[in-house]
Amino acid sequence: MLFVSLPGSTVNLRFGLNNNIGIEKYSYNLGDELFKFLSFDMSEVYSLYVEIAEAFMDYHYGAKDRAAYAEKLAALCGELDKRSIYLHWYTVDFVEHMTQLQKGRKYVFDSYLVGQTLEMQDIFFRYEQLISDGSLKPYFDIDFLENYPFRRLTEEDMAARPNYAERDLYKTQAKNEKTKNVPKAEMRKSIGLAVLFLAEDLKRKRTMFCGDIEAITGDDATLDGLSLTQKLYMLDIRRRNKGENPIYPRDLWRTSFEAYPRTPYDYHDDPADEKEVRDFLLKSGVEIKQVHEITTAERLIIFELLTLITSGAFIKKCKYCGNYFVPQGRSDTVFCDRIARGELKPCSMIGSLKLHKAAKADNPIHEVHLKAYRRMNSKARTRRISQSVFLAWSDEARAKRDACLNGELPFEDFTTWLDEDKKK
Repeated sequence: MLFVSLPGSTVNLRFGLNNNIGIEKYSYNLGDELFKFLSFDMSEVYSLYVEIAEAFMDYHYGAKDRAAYAEKLAALCGELDKRSIYLHWYTVDFVEHMTQLQKGRKYVFDSYLVGQTLEMQDIFFRYEQLISDGSLKPYFDIDFLENYPFRRLTEEDMAARPNYAERDLYKTQAKNEKTKNVPKAEMRKSIGLAVLFLAEDLKRKRTMFCGDIEAITGDDATLDGLSLTQKLYMLDIRRRNKGENPIYPRDLWRTSFEAYPRTPYDYHDDPADEKEVRDFLLKSGVEIKQVHEITTAERLIIFELLTLITSGAFIKKCKYCGNYFVPQGRSDTVFCDRIARGELKPCSMIGSLKLHKAAKADNPIHEVHLKAYRRMNSKARTRRISQSVFLAWSDEARAKRDACLNGELPFEDFTTWLDEDKKK
């Protein structure tokens, strides 16, 4: 469970989760975490979840060093939170899933949800697609899936799955049951399957929402003249026409008007002394805000996307890394502030220079000019020609290069002129 409030363009999150792996509250600029989620390096995130699985296996089936395990788990979860705070939801559920499995509580596997968005049994119907996707191939042994019974579930079987109330009942009953440790090999297979499904769900969400953002901000002629929200509505109409489920249905979250954070007067219905309440509000500074209760990671993505486009914010695609972002300064900004894969500095610092170099590298005019410039500069440094001769040549070479780029000087004539110094 998650509670969200929006003072201005800042998103405040309050996690209603009992966990010991990190944050309970988090704030960020509207749009930041949405686009971080849509742009992080999937292979890095996948590897981090594999590391969590390995740390879990080592602790429960090996060293049993609780302090070392807690320290490593906190560090790995922190790294995942940096990629996107949305991942915190997945991580908490993943660790809880492993813990319950290790105790032998089979109800977890029978009705498991990753981030409360991914029904594990449903994924078995996409088994072949998962296995054929090389980027998702886990280091775990998953050959056992070939004969796994869930792959043969019928629609009737799926309809008979336990509902939320029944799952809560299973959990209550399980607390009173004597648990037994699961064999290491069986545990490894179960966790490997969970990591595989988790990665598949992340990829599916990213593909889905990136596609929608591309459709509403791009050049789809069939959506011309519509507002951004109308375009999203049309995308759901298309999904219904294809027999697919809509992404933006009604009743995605519950909204209330309440104190944030909560006050002592929220938890009982007895009459309250008005002066006492007034004095408390004046002293504490608690504000009364519109708070949204969100139950799944996917609904948080939808909430932020809808809030973003109805706020009038600009959604841009970075000219260098190609990922989406919200400009925090000038609306005509073309580079984001994230660090692209393989780079050390953000796109806003290196994007323009990198694109300029790339354009020059792909142009033979720039290539021959740069080669000749380096040759003449070497002569000047070794005093085979004077500095004044080099500077005069450089000015003329730059002028001829520009003339060649503009089509005023044939490329062959330009290269012939550049090669004249070789004869001297």
